[in-house]
Amino acid sequence: MSFLSKIFNNNEDIEFEEICVDREVLDAVIYYSKQSYPNEFLAFFDGEIKDKKLYLLSLIFVPGETGSTGAVVHTEMLPPTLKYWGSVHSHPGPSAQPSGADLKTFSKHGLFHMIVCLPYGYDTFMAYDKYGNPCKYTVGDYSYMFDEDIDDFFDESDVLKEGEVIKPGFFDEDANFDDEPNTAYEEYEKSLRPNNVKIISNNSLEPIIISNGDSIKIEFDENGNIKKIHKK
Repeated sequence: MSFLSKIFNNNEDIEFEEICVDREVLDAVIYYSKQSYPNEFLAFFDGEIKDKKLYLLSLIFVPGETGSTGAVVHTEMLPPTLKYWGSVHSHPGPSAQPSGADLKTFSKHGLFHMIVCLPYGYDTFMAYDKYGNPCKYTVGDYSYMFDEDIDDFFDESDVLKEGEVIKPGFFDEDANFDDEPNTAYEEYEKSLRPNNVKIISNNSLEPIIISNGDSIKIEFDENGNIKKIHKK
């Protein structure tokens, strides 16, 4: 058995030496974490083992309730045959350290777990094994490696019958998410930005407004008065 398999101590014949997370999975976690803010977001990992590597390729969404201090999902609603490899959830704060409740979830629901904290980016993810020990992982584009298996996801019931139309699901790309947009995270981002600064010269020149990232050039006359101000 591999090193990771021994750590996870799983009864099944599971063996892998590396964990690879698809980039689009992390992008989705970041998106839904921002949409859920200031509440937590939680989902489970779906994936496959290939060449002794565990590839996490998609998310499994389960009904539940979330709040600013935790999330509860109804795992009893998952089909008993469904295999998931672990969980990922957001913290609406600056720490990605697992709480006691998180550690309990880790121990019961899979082998590999991730937490993302504010401001929700690639560098604010932390990964853990089922015991709460930090884990290493690799991020990349892996879905193309499993394209040949796409037929396994479809059967005859997935094919539209004559006269049927596609109705957007909750996570469809074309669904309209703008009916009641969540602006809480946008307000959080604004709070991180420095306010604009207005510079007023000691003569009759018009004031100039500079924002974050702007730079200015100030020219003085022979008497030390400001002659010209302009952005660079």
